[in-house]
Amino acid sequence: MKIVGIIGGSGYIDDNVVSLFLNQNFDVKISTLDIKKKENYHHLMELEHAENLYVCELDSSIKSELKNFTKDCDVVIFIDPTNI
Repeated sequence: MKIVGIIGGSGYIDDNVVSLFLNQNFDVKISTLDIKKKENYHHLMELEHAENLYVCELDSSIKSELKNFTKDCDVVIFIDPTNI
């Protein structure tokens, strides 16, 4: 199965992007700054095929964390909500 990493993918704006990939049989990794704040991503766990959804804590300003998050991804998407 292919893996897509969505940096900034835990927001409400990104439901459609996450759902699109889940419905196309991708494993989907999304990032969040604080994994303890489940309110930021719990809504995504209700999507169809959410068993293929993985939430990872990531500070994308730290190069080693970014490299680790993307290392096994076939596709990487960066969503910057400040530009939406």
